[in-house]
Amino acid sequence: TTVTAPRRRRRGWVVVIVIIAVLAALVVAAEFAARAIVPQVVRSQLIENLGLPADQAIDVEIPGLVLPQLAVGSIAQMSVSADDVDVEGISGDVRVDIQDAPVRGGDWSSARAVVVLDEDQVRTILSRVDGFPVDAFRLAPPEVALDTELNLFGAAIPLGVRLAAAAEDGDLVLSPTTFRLGDVDVSADALREQVGPLVGSFAQSWPVCLAQYLPRALTLTAVAVEERGVVATFEIDSAILRDETAQQPGSCSDAS
Repeated sequence: TTVTAPRRRRRGWVVVIVIIAVLAALVVAAEFAARAIVPQVVRSQLIENLGLPADQAIDVEIPGLVLPQLAVGSIAQMSVSADDVDVEGISGDVRVDIQDAPVRGGDWSSARAVVVLDEDQVRTILSRVDGFPVDAFRLAPPEVALDTELNLFGAAIPLGVRLAAAAEDGDLVLSPTTFRLGDVDVSADALREQVGPLVGSFAQSWPVCLAQYLPRALTLTAVAVEERGVVATFEIDSAILRDETAQQPGSCSDAS
């Protein structure tokens, strides 16, 4: 008896260690499976709900272990990114950051989308704005520029306009800040007072509706002009998860 008992105890510990090792291996395998499956599910849902091309490349990032988050029914953080997403003939690079994404229905705590449009993509949008001098447009971070000529007393004088970009009531609004008339810099207010009628539309602000290109659940909250392009930030309503209307492109009447 004094000889076999320690051996049995040792065998018992060996069995426990083997069981723990097997369970750990199963958990690791399940985690790897979850990391492979969840992004595919997210990708397929985005393609189906937003009408994206079946071959659209979409990257899904989930920090931390996935299984515990699935168990509690909420993914703490999720980032979804895709380049050259085409909606209504306009393409751009998109990144979406979601906090507390629900696994089995419900609302997230917050979600934000950042859309980056390069100069050509912005020009395409501006070409659809009635009366906008799109041929004179270019990006000039941190603003945009209009370079043209002004006819004063029979002479063609170079006119450069700088416009600030901002989000106002769901629209992108381009507002003149400074003018360069010939070799002289003039503020927008001074130019309006002195030769306002002569500069015409160049002295006005331009509301640019983006709602028609994006799901109704997105609301424009901020705009910046950077070297990489126009960067537009949107808040996303959780309704986009379940409401087909919220998933469809909006209209300019929605944004106004």
